[in-house]
Amino acid sequence: MYVILPICLNLVLMSAAGYYIFSYIKDFVFKIIDIWPDFLNFLIFLAYIISTLLAASLIFVSCYLFSTVATIIASPFYGLLADKVELKLNGTQSADQNLSAILRDVPRIIRREIKKQLFFIPRALLCLVISFIPIINLAAPVLWFLLTAWMGCLQYCDYAYDNHKISFAVMKRDLNSNPISTLCFGALVSLTLAVPLLNLIIPPAAVCAGTQYYLAFKNLENQEEEFTS
Repeated sequence: MYVILPICLNLVLMSAAGYYIFSYIKDFVFKIIDIWPDFLNFLIFLAYIISTLLAASLIFVSCYLFSTVATIIASPFYGLLADKVELKLNGTQSADQNLSAILRDVPRIIRREIKKQLFFIPRALLCLVISFIPIINLAAPVLWFLLTAWMGCLQYCDYAYDNHKISFAVMKRDLNSNPISTLCFGALVSLTLAVPLLNLIIPPAAVCAGTQYYLAFKNLENQEEEFTS
């Protein structure tokens, strides 16, 4: 349930978005063709080719956006999935992780998701501004890559942290403490999310990997506490 429902939700959103984008572009292209001279009507097949290419390009670019929206909606199920993964890997779980508790906690979960987006949006806007500044914009692709990679890790590690009511600030501190691993994990997630169809199954897999990443931090902290004591 924790995997199938989010995937189905993602599939519905992606399909609806793709249908809407293609329909809009097709109507737009055909309106342009309607004003062509009659002797160019034999080129009508180009309308279908152009519509398909434009729609495919927009859908590819929009994949990350729609995956983010689907992830926000599916976040209660991802919280349950993270809890089950933690139980299997470490034999531990948060005290109140059951379906009824998660449903009661949906407003807090959504607020946490919004907090992640508020962390991302100002930095994305800064990268966007840099993209239009001559010379400096040469660094824009690198900055975009680093930002999306960081968000890829932050997004999918957060479910395990949130299950244990660990603050957003503490999670960021943990991720900052191991930047190379954080960026590598996040880059892999972000790149695969940009691939149509594959991005339907990546979020649940990323939640499982993010939970294991969380456990690595917590186990390391426990070892350090035992050593100092």
